[in-house]
Amino acid sequence: MNIELLKDKSFTISSNIIKCINKDLSLCEFLLIMYFINNLDTSFDPMKIAQIFNISFEEVMMAFDGLMSKELISLEQGKDIDGRLIDVVSLDNLFTKVASVISESKIEEEKEDIFDIIAKEFGHKLTPIDCEIINAWLDMGTSKELIIGALKEASYNGVKTLKFMDQRIYEWNKKGFKTMEDVNNFLSKKNNTVKQEELFDFDWIDEE
Repeated sequence: MNIELLKDKSFTISSNIIKCINKDLSLCEFLLIMYFINNLDTSFDPMKIAQIFNISFEEVMMAFDGLMSKELISLEQGKDIDGRLIDVVSLDNLFTKVASVISESKIEEEKEDIFDIIAKEFGHKLTPIDCEIINAWLDMGTSKELIIGALKEASYNGVKTLKFMDQRIYEWNKKGFKTMEDVNNFLSKKNNTVKQEELFDFDWIDEE
């Protein structure tokens, strides 16, 4: 065997896809996914796939059925170069699942990051009630930026409590603020001479 064939890197796959699906797939299913991702010709030719990976026709069909049942791929009608109708493989389901997993993972990482930042700033572990309050902020769509902004205000005023932060976040959400830029723009409109540091002395509770 020509040793150069063993160095062939014709098949590649995103690490994000591997992280999301490698635990759910058999080896043959994984090979099929890799094949479909790397081939512009998405027509399903089980004999060709079997020859490429040196597996049996039956193994290809079992893997294909497995991917279909897991709703990672689907068959759609397309046309070959001669205009004849053929079955083509769609990976839309796979990419949608991977995007969803990545998004959920980022959200969880961001939540854990927020908990750690607040606990570190307060100098103690968060209680279950603290975690419920923070989760409530996140559930209502409060951005990480606003939560950190409220934390900075609490620290600046020497009031390291979630009650103080909750009051700020409540007022900011009520006004529809999504970022600290929204907060600063609001203050600038209230008073063009307001300096950045005066943000921490603004009375959001009594302001209307």
